[in-house]
Amino acid sequence: MLREDVMPPLDREIATFNAKLPELLADVGKFVLIKDDRIEGKFETYADALKAGYESHRAGEFLVKKIAPAEQVAFFTRDLVFECRQ
Repeated sequence: MLREDVMPPLDREIATFNAKLPELLADVGKFVLIKDDRIEGKFETYADALKAGYESHRAGEFLVKKIAPAEQVAFFTRDLVFECRQ
């Protein structure tokens, strides 16, 4: 049971990203490292941002997200073939 005063994991970081997105759009294509409500850095690669996050926060929670004007949506499907059995 979740307490009402506790946010689920990464909700604060996602809210921070969304709130700061207009400012972040000056760096489209880079990756941002966010901890709680702080932007901790912008990086050229996902790997660099992730490395910085692990160095700063060990196993703690942090968010690495690509800066883009809109979320890229991925759709995956499976081509399932079933045999008819009688």
